[in-house]
Amino acid sequence: MKEIYALYISLAALLVSVFSLGWNFYRDVILKPRLKVTIKISKIFQPGGKDFGDYIDVSAVNLGPGAIVCNGVLGQEKRSFRHLLKKPKYLYAKSDTPLTTPLPKKLEIGDSITQLFNHKPDAFLSLDPARVGIRDTFGRMHWASRKSLKSAKKDFLKGFQKIDKSKGQLP
Repeated sequence: MKEIYALYISLAALLVSVFSLGWNFYRDVILKPRLKVTIKISKIFQPGGKDFGDYIDVSAVNLGPGAIVCNGVLGQEKRSFRHLLKKPKYLYAKSDTPLTTPLPKKLEIGDSITQLFNHKPDAFLSLDPARVGIRDTFGRMHWASRKSLKSAKKDFLKGFQKIDKSKGQLP
């Protein structure tokens, strides 16, 4: 009878060690750092009330479990149905404001990065990208939610009265 207790204890120890080994493998090999990316139109003020105007704001925060290096802001071009089998085209967005964080930038867990782009008619949102995100050093894309992109596009177009249909571009 005492041998049965020893067998149960050994079996329980084996289960705990197999679970521990599996969890450590998943945490160290499979689980990768994630970014939460948002895009919006922001207004920047200086203390004292001076208004610098509107900017396209692409922000990201590292959700962990490790550090990540951000390389750039990219947009993915919309594709038609017949081009679905082709590789998508990416639009690289380069910031032209001195207020942004220089890239590449290493983010520890909980750190954030902000890229600001001038709110002007020829900004990258005028190309109507299907998705916008931040690329890391391993080539993985961390996309902004479709909801925040849709809201940013709506606010972007609201800043300009109408599209000049004769020229086919924003005024």
